[in-house]
Amino acid sequence: MIITTRTAARIAGLILLFTVLQVSFFSQIELLGTSMWILPACAAIFGLLGGSLIGASIGFVFGFFGDALTDGPLGSACLVFMAVGYLAGIYRERGDFVDRPTVLVSCGLATLGSNLALGLYTVVIGADSSLSASLVPDLILQAIYGVLLAIPLYALIHRVLRPALIREPATRRRPVDLDQWADDFESPSGNGPEAFQ
Repeated sequence: MIITTRTAARIAGLILLFTVLQVSFFSQIELLGTSMWILPACAAIFGLLGGSLIGASIGFVFGFFGDALTDGPLGSACLVFMAVGYLAGIYRERGDFVDRPTVLVSCGLATLGSNLALGLYTVVIGADSSLSASLVPDLILQAIYGVLLAIPLYALIHRVLRPALIREPATRRRPVDLDQWADDFESPSGNGPEAFQ
């Protein structure tokens, strides 16, 4: 992703939009007894589109606004969302192909991992919370919601940031056929690979 002044303004607008939507809309809607959480999925999507540095930076900002606008311990979501964006960005930088199933799995894992990490963090620091087996259905449901919301979130972010995205050819890892490589390779002297011996 190429960061220009216009791209930075678009990113800031998306961060503000998703944070306000999370606090004022998605956290107020309960389906099957649990609310939706889009911020971890957004951090993962930014990492998949822009790489580890952009994913970690935007994840930190999402976490900061999320902590500031809710009653959670300040600073907890910053570290978790920063890690989510960073890991998604590392996947992108490895050159692996980012397709629709990758986005779905990444957003589901980001939501599940963020919930677990924040739950453990609040228990460790001694906040008024406890972990129990009754929270497992909520964790699974929120991960499913993260998967369901991944495609519209990815489509919106990709559309807004399309001018800044760097298009790379999809490189799939496959075993190298050495015999085929030897037949196709032509050295300047015309002797093939034997010229290096």
